[in-house]
Amino acid sequence: MGRDDEIEADGAGDSVDAMLAEWRSEWPELDVSSSQVVARLLRAARLLEERFATQLRRPDGMPVANVGDFDLLQALRRGGPPYALTPGQLRQALIVSSAGLTGRLNRLEREGWIERGPSPVDGRSTLVSLTEEGRGSFDRLVERHFALERDVLSVLEPEERAGMADALRKLLVSLEEDAC
Repeated sequence: MGRDDEIEADGAGDSVDAMLAEWRSEWPELDVSSSQVVARLLRAARLLEERFATQLRRPDGMPVANVGDFDLLQALRRGGPPYALTPGQLRQALIVSSAGLTGRLNRLEREGWIERGPSPVDGRSTLVSLTEEGRGSFDRLVERHFALERDVLSVLEPEERAGMADALRKLLVSLEEDAC
């Protein structure tokens, strides 16, 4: 009896187990074993993004429209003082198109999170900076965000988290190399 059979027998599986069982029933010779990982990664990412987005839109403090905007604010804050990057640096950090970045920047500027101005080093380029109010609001928001991440991962033992981080790092390095 394999692990999948044990899960089916005790009913303790997840939605991916159900999907794999349907494939085994419908098309037994089709190899869908990769979905044991890929489908779970994609589904977990969607569910995490929904949970994070819900927290970001909470009424206490300045709301953030979506996880993509939050990622942009993180990139600015991580860089340290003066909390400013060029649009090119942001595109590289976020893996986003110029049009997608422009939409985020317009929204975040309108909402008071960021400001754009000329670079003091090169007047032809633009710098995107966190506003003072934006930085204060973000600092409170990011503490809650990482607390939520820790809470979500609390179902895993420390060794499981470390093993998962190592395996995902290996996968991401490969995917990032292929994207270049």
